[in-house]
Amino acid sequence: MVTEAAFWLTYIIGACAAIARPAAGVALYILVYHLNPEYQWWGESVRAIGLRTSLVVVIACMVGMLMRQSHRDRGVRLNMWPYSLMVALAVWSWASLAWGVDLTERGSFQVEKFTKILIFVFILIRTVRRPNELQLVLWAWVVGVGYVGYQAWGGVGVHFRGRLSQGIGGPDFAESSDLAAHLIASLPLIGAMFFCARSWKGRTASLVIGALAVNAIIMTRTRNAVFGLTAMALAAAFSLPRGYRVKGWAAIIVGGLLAVQLTDPGWWDRMSTIFDYSGDAAATDRLRFWGAAVDMAIDHPLGIGVGNFQHYVLEYVSGLTVIRSAHSTYFECLAELGAAGLMLLLAIIAAVMFRLNRVRRCAQRIDPAVTVHVGRWESRLHLGWQAMALRAGLAGYLACAMFTTRLWAEDLWILLGLSICLGSASDHVEFERSEQSAPTRFTALETAAPGPPTLARESATRHLATDQKEPGLSGE
Repeated sequence: MVTEAAFWLTYIIGACAAIARPAAGVALYILVYHLNPEYQWWGESVRAIGLRTSLVVVIACMVGMLMRQSHRDRGVRLNMWPYSLMVALAVWSWASLAWGVDLTERGSFQVEKFTKILIFVFILIRTVRRPNELQLVLWAWVVGVGYVGYQAWGGVGVHFRGRLSQGIGGPDFAESSDLAAHLIASLPLIGAMFFCARSWKGRTASLVIGALAVNAIIMTRTRNAVFGLTAMALAAAFSLPRGYRVKGWAAIIVGGLLAVQLTDPGWWDRMSTIFDYSGDAAATDRLRFWGAAVDMAIDHPLGIGVGNFQHYVLEYVSGLTVIRSAHSTYFECLAELGAAGLMLLLAIIAAVMFRLNRVRRCAQRIDPAVTVHVGRWESRLHLGWQAMALRAGLAGYLACAMFTTRLWAEDLWILLGLSICLGSASDHVEFERSEQSAPTRFTALETAAPGPPTLARESATRHLATDQKEPGLSGE
């Protein structure tokens, strides 16, 4: 009863706030995405009234956007070209339904879902452009991850053969491999929150959420987690901001050692099959499915169409009698959307990574630490730490995606959208820093100059113009 009341209170306040501040609605949407209230034990009232919680929040955000459409942040260059590539991928996906081998209900559902995802990503990019807005959204993500970890720790979900198989988290990461990918991408965000926290309360909350997330990853006993954690740790180690590298490396090592303490013999037995996979049917089947995906791309250069791999693979893998997915984001994209679709996906990832690299360079030029205020709550956002977190999180997620199909998962596209938002926040901070330092000399000259303000301004302007002349011309 208390949990249900807390949800409704948060939901109603957040939905109303979304009209005045759409970024608050974005944060609420991400929190609801993690909680998945329609399927929680405390969500009976949500099911009873048939409320589509995410849709209501999106509508509130769109109303807020329309009311604030004239508002623009000075100095923020809204970089939409990665989003333009996303739209191109959506158009290509819709077109694949026309030329694909079959038009299936699954394919139509996935393309429609992807279109809805891009609508939210557009709202995300357009409304989350300032450091305080980004910090609020990131904390909503971290709090949602904390709840998912708490559910796993409390025994919620379906356990099969000693592993957490499914039943917790949002609809896009309810199964073990998908849940592990989501949590691995979240670990760097939690780490950045820990180092940026200004109080022991913030650091303690980050530590607890991080421990719950690691515990849930171990409980899934999924092998793709090893590849994801390795890629995430390496990306984090090589992306740490200046002044924090020793502390960051120490945190990675200590965190890894503590995580090992949470494992059990069953986890190690499961991981041992990574190197000796000849007797593991699941591992050998993946190789056959990947080979079939390549063959499909050769036979159908434009792709077999979204949603067709599961059925069409029966014609390419001998002895297979049940429908199966490719168990790889990239191979399924290649099979269903062709080489052009895969190139679009890789181009989107490259564009976002390039944007994050620009933020890292910006964090080296200016003071990257920003004090942010969300209501009465004061926190700190560090451009270098957040660039590292999103870069490492995406690296871990994309490594996991090699072994599970995540092309139409919403969390992937939200992470890409958050990276674009960090670029906007970086532009905002850089502009404010330049505004604070640029007028200093002009103001001093204007104050010291005699006469009317107009003459003082002309005097200061001439003085500055003289200083800016080339040395060779100053004596003429």
